[in-house]
Amino acid sequence: MSLKETYFGNLGNVKKMDPGAVIIDVTRRAGSILSPSWDMLNEYKAGKMIWDGYISRFLREMDNPECKTEMLRIGELARTKVVYLVCFERVGNCHRFLLVDMIKRAMIIEACRRMRERAVV
Repeated sequence: MSLKETYFGNLGNVKKMDPGAVIIDVTRRAGSILSPSWDMLNEYKAGKMIWDGYISRFLREMDNPECKTEMLRIGELARTKVVYLVCFERVGNCHRFLLVDMIKRAMIIEACRRMRERAVV
């Protein structure tokens, strides 16, 4: 799986290094369902939430069928292509780091589910 992350300021370098890479904007501005809600983002930026709270809330926000389907779609794409999740934050605390981990985990869970289905048949 070739699933990576970067920020918009580094996108030029990414396009030079990986010209065939698939770029996926995971920002709320772009309307991505894999982005934190505006309320959550604003609370965090205003200092009303620490990073651990952000992680917990983000995981809850992503715990729905639409987000899980989108994560699996990205994971499947990353099996054959280089995929970058892109957001505004440079480094450090950003949801795209969480998403990379979540997508990889979702792919493992899906692979196990498929193996169980084949074993039952």
